Amino acid sequence: MSGFENRLQSYSSTQLNELLEDDDKLRGMVREMEEMQDMQQNKELTIASNRSLAEQNLNLQPELDHQKIQLTKRYCCLQDLHESYQLRRSTLGNSSLDTLLALLQTEGAKIEEETENMADSFLDGSLPLDSFIDDYQSKRTLAHLRRVKIDKLREMVLKGVHLPQGSSTDPSQPQETHNSSAPFQRLANGSPAHVRPAPTSQASAMPYNPQSTSAPLPNTVPSYSCPHPQALPQEPGAGLPPRAGFIIQ
Repeated sequence: MSGFENRLQSYSSTQLNELLEDDDKLRGMVREMEEMQDMQQNKELTIASNRSLAEQNLNLQPELDHQKIQLTKRYCCLQDLHESYQLRRSTLGNSSLDTLLALLQTEGAKIEEETENMADSFLDGSLPLDSFIDDYQSKRTLAHLRRVKIDKLREMVLKGVHLPQGSSTDPSQPQETHNSSAPFQRLANGSPAHVRPAPTSQASAMPYNPQSTSAPLPNTVPSYSCPHPQALPQEPGAGLPPRAGFIIQ
């Protein structure tokens, strides 16, 4: 740029006026500048680089089209699988284990029958060896898989049948709690620790005592059961006089 300024400074006023009127000569002088030459060179390099990148992109266009087609196919397959999953999920939610077991047993019996018919056809000579090996092996594999599924599903059904029986044992817990509190009642009444409980008929023959039914148990007696209580005598509660020959249950 400094060389161009020095060149203009050497011109006279007449030459400068002529240069202003001659556009071609002015453009030529601008082209001869070093800055413009460097800029032109960079422009050509950039154009060549862009052309090379465009050619590479065009070469990759067939692969891009192929990948787009594969993506479309896989997306369609994914939609089909999702619809099948939703259908099976709704069917499974509306069906019971017994129904599924019956359907699976039917399919298992069908594949067993198909393999037996195939074996009979091979023994009769109506089925070639190559097709028999491939088809029979695949069908037997499917039959074994269904047999395993049937066994697992039958086990689940049996476990489901036993679930209500486990829940029916819950009402017995209050009875166990009542029986476990008997040793503490015998100790509170001053009876020996190893005396067997009296029969039900003997307990029912006891005379009615309103004070004994309304009096609460002592606060020192815990409410939980203990397998080996300490045989320490305690003071009888108020309104509970000891009775000879009777053990309160």
